[in-house]
Amino acid sequence: MKVQSLLSLLLQCLLHVHPTLSGEYLLSEKSALLSVKASITDDPFSALSTWNASTSHCNWTGITCHPSSRRVIALDLSNLLLSGTLSSDLAHLCFLSKLSISFNQFSGAIPAELSSLSALRVLDLSYNSFNGTFPSQLSLLKNLQVLDLYDNRMIGDLPLAVTQMPNLRHLNLGYNYFSGRITFQFGQWKFLEYFDVSNNNLEGPIPQEIGNLTNLRELYIGQHNEYEGGIPSEIGNLSELVRFEASYCNLSGEIPPEIRRLQKLETLFLPENALSGPLTVELGNLASLKSLDLSYNNFTGKIPASFAELKNLTGLQLFQNKLHGAIPEFIADVPELEALDLGENNFSGIIPQRLGRNGKLQFLDLSSNNLTGTLPSYMCFGNRLEILNTEENSLVGPIPDSLGRCESLSQIHMGRNFLNGSLPRDLFGLPNLTDVMLPNNRLAGKFPIFSRNYSQLRTLDISDNNIHGELPSRIWIQPPGFFSVSRNKFDGTIPTSLCNATFLDVLDLSHNHLTGTIPQCLIEMSGVLSVMNLGGNNLTGIIPNSFPFNYDLQILVLNGNQLEGELPKSLDRCNDLMVLDIGNNLIQDTFPCYLKNIDTLKVLILRSNQFRGSINCLDANTTWSKLQILDLASNHFVGKFPIRYFSSWKAMMATKKEMESNGGSDHIVASNYYYQISVNLTLKGQDLEFVKLLLTITSLDLSCNSFDGDIPKEIGEFKVLYALNLSHNAFTGQIPKALGNLRALESLDL
Repeated sequence: MKVQSLLSLLLQCLLHVHPTLSGEYLLSEKSALLSVKASITDDPFSALSTWNASTSHCNWTGITCHPSSRRVIALDLSNLLLSGTLSSDLAHLCFLSKLSISFNQFSGAIPAELSSLSALRVLDLSYNSFNGTFPSQLSLLKNLQVLDLYDNRMIGDLPLAVTQMPNLRHLNLGYNYFSGRITFQFGQWKFLEYFDVSNNNLEGPIPQEIGNLTNLRELYIGQHNEYEGGIPSEIGNLSELVRFEASYCNLSGEIPPEIRRLQKLETLFLPENALSGPLTVELGNLASLKSLDLSYNNFTGKIPASFAELKNLTGLQLFQNKLHGAIPEFIADVPELEALDLGENNFSGIIPQRLGRNGKLQFLDLSSNNLTGTLPSYMCFGNRLEILNTEENSLVGPIPDSLGRCESLSQIHMGRNFLNGSLPRDLFGLPNLTDVMLPNNRLAGKFPIFSRNYSQLRTLDISDNNIHGELPSRIWIQPPGFFSVSRNKFDGTIPTSLCNATFLDVLDLSHNHLTGTIPQCLIEMSGVLSVMNLGGNNLTGIIPNSFPFNYDLQILVLNGNQLEGELPKSLDRCNDLMVLDIGNNLIQDTFPCYLKNIDTLKVLILRSNQFRGSINCLDANTTWSKLQILDLASNHFVGKFPIRYFSSWKAMMATKKEMESNGGSDHIVASNYYYQISVNLTLKGQDLEFVKLLLTITSLDLSCNSFDGDIPKEIGEFKVLYALNLSHNAFTGQIPKALGNLRALESLDL
């Protein structure tokens, strides 16, 4: 019945060619278009308000009629955010040559009745939510030149019906849920110039027949497909190819040498595969090549000397491979080079000192290699450099002063090197600077003054250096802000102007020589912070009792100061607190029972203070199910340790596998950066810093108090306990046999 209906409709279209039927044709077309409107359920911009029976449909929005016959030849409703289904009555527009409804929210099936539109040249249904399988009847559209279904929800095997459309120039089936294989029939087109099947669920090998598409200019087959094997050598037959993209699709093997025949190729994009072998020298024969991306593969060897012939190259991305050797000097002489990414390889030697001399460099990533020597002074020669990343190398010498004048610079990452000297004087006056990451170097001198009343800066990390002097009185940090000056030699007091940086997410001033008290406004500001670390200084006075109600603060570290008084009871307002470290101070208080309702708590360190009394105050049913580290050592706690708490400490009883599967983490994500969680544990009198602690390790330290009674046998249920210290108490009785169950234990002190 459906076939008969389609044949009948096709016959009607053929009959309507007769000029005497033109009046009937107009009526039929208007009715069909009104049916299309009726199938639309939402028109947020009232784009179809002109579509009514009282006006000529040739004047309606999106309609183009033939100037003499007044028959509809084009329907373009793109970019109108229309919702609804596509009416099958479109099939009555028998002279329609273009149908475009892209960038809307149409759903449902593609009507098979569209197959009767024999004049159709362009069918663009991209960026909608069409679903179901592709109608095989559309193979009747023999004159179709453009078929675009990009970004829909189509399913089923990659449709063979499209291979029966001999005049296709542009075929885009990308970003759907098509499965199956690219079969040999997809190599039949004589005129195809654009072919996209990326972002589907395709498998199997790439057929050698792909090399028959000799007019092809753009080929996109990657992203989330899972092919078998590599790139067929027949790819070299595509002499007109300008752009080839096959990223993240499980390609293996080497790049075929036949690729040298693609003399018009401008873009070769093959990242995130399993390609291997040395970089083929034939790539250097691609005289038109502008962008080469082979990142996230397994390429080995050195950068071939033939790459010196790539005079049109603007981008070279070789990130995360296994390449080695020196960075060739000719890289600095590529005249059009704008982006160079050689990060996470094994390159050694010095950075070519002329790099950037072409005046066009915008992106430079040499991170995680074995590079030595100094930084080139020409990197921002053209004042176009935006992102600079040389972290995790062995670079020495100062940061070039020229970077302090690089107004285009937005991100600078140079951490974990051996850089010395002072920070460039004008660095923090750069108008576009957003991220400065310089940790773990040997930088010295004083912190340069913020020379502007406003900056774009979001992230500043100069931790683990030798910078001294007072903290800057003016700090301009944009949301979400990350500010770390940890492990330097800053002195003086904490400036109250820090409280004006109300968008800070992370504040780490730890391990400096800061003195004075903690500003009350800083504690009040903790309502927006995720991390506040003031540990390892010489701060005195009390901890202000002004913590606001918040669900942001996750880490609070005040360890290693000279703080006194009571622990502020307003801490119970920090509902998402994960790490609380108040150890090694002069706090005089009883056990903080008011923290019992903070069920996110993983680490509680109160060691080496003057806490006193018993700890018989917790509720066994609701107390600290995620607790992994409890350190109460070197205080004045007394009495029996209440074993009823143990049943609620579920994290301590988990297996290593269970802890990993429960989403344990050694960091938090703050300001789009990882903030590494580190905790100091004291084992046999030695303070040891554990950086990746919170993934699987637990610890219990009750030493140097006055706990008495039997050692609780329930401790034997703590399956991943790493360290147990009960020394210097008044425990009596036997050592419980259950301690033999602590298979992960590495430190035991009784």
